[in-house]
Formats: sequence, C-alpha cells, structure tokens
Amino acid sequence: MKKYISLLLKLVTIVSALYGTYLSILGNSGFMSNWNALLFFTIQSNLWIAGWFVYEAVLMFKKKKYDSRVANILKLMFTVAISLTGIVFVFILAPTLPNPYKTNNILTHVVVPLCAVIDLFVCADKMDLHKTDFIYCVIPPIYYVIFAGIGYINNWHFVEELNYPYFFLNWGSPAGAAGFTKDSPWMGPVWWIILLAAVIVFAGFIYTLLVKLFAKIGKKKTKKDLI
Repeated sequence: MKKYISLLLKLVTIVSALYGTYLSILGNSGFMSNWNALLFFTIQSNLWIAGWFVYEAVLMFKKKKYDSRVANILKLMFTVAISLTGIVFVFILAPTLPNPYKTNNILTHVVVPLCAVIDLFVCADKMDLHKTDFIYCVIPPIYYVIFAGIGYINNWHFVEELNYPYFFLNWGSPAGAAGFTKDSPWMGPVWWIILLAAVIVFAGFIYTLLVKLFAKIGKKKTKKDLI
C-alpha cells in the first residue's frame, strides 16, 4: 500500500512542479515570472525534487531499490530544500505580495512541498540515514546564496529592474549588509541568511529524527508480520 501512496505523491509532485514552473514562465511581469523564474530558488528547488522523484518513480516501475547513503542524503536534502521554499513563501513572502496565492504559487510553494515531505515519511522505512546527515541540507541554500550573489554583482534582472531575487538577499538593503531597520526588510541579508540557515538545520535535524523513528517502527511491524 505504501508503494502506491508514494507513487501517487511522486506523480502529484512532478506534475505540480512542472506545471507550476510552466505557469511561472508564462507570466509577463511581477514576482517570479517569465524565463527569469528559473533564477529563483523556488523554481530550482521544484525542479530538483521533480527530477529526483522521476528517478525514484522509474526505479519503482523497474522494481529496483536504491540503498546507497548518497541517495538517502539527496532525498533528505531536496526535501528540506523544497520545505524551505514553502516556509519562506507562507511566512515571509506571501504577506509582502499583493496577490500571492496564484495557481503557480500554490503549486510550487504549497502542493509540492507538502507532497514531498509526506513522501519522505512514507518512504522512511526504506531509508537509512545517519544522525548527522542533516548537515548536508545546507548545501542547496549555500549554493543559492552564492548564485544570487553572483547575480547581484553582475546586475542580473531577477524581477524587472531588481538585481536580487528576494528582499532578504538584497545586499543594497536599507538595513545594510548586517544592520537593522524598523520597517521592511527589518534586517540585512547576513542576518536573514543566518536565520534561514538555522531553520534549515533545524528542519533537517527533525526530519532525520522522524525518518529514523518511522524506519524503526516499520521494521518492528515487519518483524511482527513475519512471526
């Protein structure tokens, strides 16, 4: 039964990520629209998890399993990355946008993260994570901070005339690089990066603990069924 639930979650995730990306690219202006949408962490993290789920789905159809530690880490890493996409959108970006809950935003920021997280725990009994593997979850955000920084320096247009993708990665912020203000953005990108890094590490730590717990419970049930 878990196999079919997982497969359904993977298919919903793949379709939602690809269709949400397609709708974003079709957008004419505004936040995360046209081909510039590909420069955003949202779209990149959606494509990462969609690509990984395509790989997993193919293995399922071929009735093969992946049991390498690297594969388990990648699944955790991409799931935490897409979780960050959902958390940042719902709690930080949505309140600042005029019309945040468009179809593309709901698909890429809500549906995909939820399905990916649920699938992680559905597949928990097949995973073997080390208790320190959550540290690897900082890799995608670190990559993106560097990526966005290169874009800022080279004056890429993420949103119309803006050379940064999100207000908390604006190195020309009124708060400065590491200062504070009473109004938005409240603090400089250095502090935002530290805050989000803490969220990532915490989420990765909790996910790892839960996966290990669910895996242990699953193994106990399997042993009981065999007796």
